[in-house]
Amino acid sequence: MNILALGIAVCLSIFIGLFWIHHCTYNRNLSSAVMKTTNTVAETGMAMRPLEPDEFKNTESYQYPLWMSVAVLIFSLSIYASGGHFQGWNEGQVDESVDYLIAAKITKGRDQVVQQPQNEMALMSLAQAYAEGGLYADSVNTLAELIELVGADAELLGMQVTSMYYRDGRRFLPETQTVIDTALNLQRDELNTRMILATDAYLNGKYATAIDHWRILLTNQTQPFNRQSINNAIMKAEFKLDE
Repeated sequence: MNILALGIAVCLSIFIGLFWIHHCTYNRNLSSAVMKTTNTVAETGMAMRPLEPDEFKNTESYQYPLWMSVAVLIFSLSIYASGGHFQGWNEGQVDESVDYLIAAKITKGRDQVVQQPQNEMALMSLAQAYAEGGLYADSVNTLAELIELVGADAELLGMQVTSMYYRDGRRFLPETQTVIDTALNLQRDELNTRMILATDAYLNGKYATAIDHWRILLTNQTQPFNRQSINNAIMKAEFKLDE
């Protein structure tokens, strides 16, 4: 059974039930008040017989709540039908489409690379746009083109390592490990490489290894990054080790 449909039915039933309870209580109180007044008048000697409870029942009094209940049902179902989707609510899937702004950035980058295939900045921008959009395989390929154009560069290799890691489902495959070794041989404290190595180690409970990578990263004086956040990460990992 569709969970959402059941939930809507329960909520509407509770609302309509409370409405009917209130209406019946009001009618009952009104009947009691009228009966008391009538009986009091009759006891004073006026020519009026006491009225029986059945005489206060008026079928028309129930037409109002009945039509109100029908109106609530029709209105609620109409609103939901115009904007809802019963069958699709519990069959949702992750939206893998790229954000339209990033998609526009990727399109612009592709056009620029087609027009200027030797433009280093255009290739870099396109690779970054691919990574932002989660298109890691395309980012890896674009960075490979850029590295082939400018030669081995530790920072570019570090960016490539990051994209390869996410492309392969957060794993370091042999191909990625080769790039890691090349990047660290060129620059031992390269930002992107050390960051992804530390992150992976931390997520897998290898806190001492993560701390080692972060401490090496703190010796980096050529690439800007938030040193305070790295120090906080080290303290958090040390706390995990003490536990």
